[in-house]
Amino acid sequence: MRQVDKLVVVPGPLRRDEEERRWYSEGASRCLVLTRRGRLLEPLPVFAPTSYRLLARKVSAAEARSFAVAHRFSHERPVP
Repeated sequence: MRQVDKLVVVPGPLRRDEEERRWYSEGASRCLVLTRRGRLLEPLPVFAPTSYRLLARKVSAAEARSFAVAHRFSHERPVP
């Protein structure tokens, strides 16, 4: 996993990538997204995002899950 230290915004909707999994904070006020290409994103807004903040690249599902738990995102949902 390669974390991104600077602010990088990815425009939505995702064009050459798709959401694979989501982790929600308590109350669903924040969310993390793992994409099929292994990017960890924070959608803005949470539902029907118009952009995403890039948090990390080359992220496995296990790494994303660990990151989510460490940052108090406890509700995991696969994206259909």
